Amino acid sequence: MEQKSKSVALVLLFCLCLSWHTTEAQHTWQEAFKVLGISWNPNGTLNREIQIPMVDPTPYDEDTTPAPTALSQDIYLSPRSKAYIRLYIPLNPPKNKKLPLIIYLHGGDFVLFSASTVIFHNFCNDTASQFPAVVASVEYRLAPENRLPAAYDDALNGIF
Repeated sequence: MEQKSKSVALVLLFCLCLSWHTTEAQHTWQEAFKVLGISWNPNGTLNREIQIPMVDPTPYDEDTTPAPTALSQDIYLSPRSKAYIRLYIPLNPPKNKKLPLIIYLHGGDFVLFSASTVIFHNFCNDTASQFPAVVASVEYRLAPENRLPAAYDDALNGIF
């Protein structure tokens, strides 16, 4: 009985795999841009309609609310590409202990957002303070303004 159920499962999986290729969706780049909240202007520039707040680095401890749990500083990698690393260190690192390095590439599929987007800044800030660790968040050029592999090159430049 068990052998029969395995055979049925394999046949169903095989049929699913065969039907996968027969249902191709035809979409245009205009539809993709609409879903991503990107509008193409007649002069060739782009507008990103999804606006998430950006924050500046916190290079020193100041009396702000909420108080930073880590310090951060932007370090530019290349003046040509404008890529940079936002480096985070815990506000109170442990004494006489080496900290691990975490290299972080922000979300957005190389199309949206930035290392200075508030959600990624706060995540790296919290990661640096909670582990504790040094966090290097890489800012890279976005597509489609910059053709791939520009984002990959910037990410690798930040790592090496």
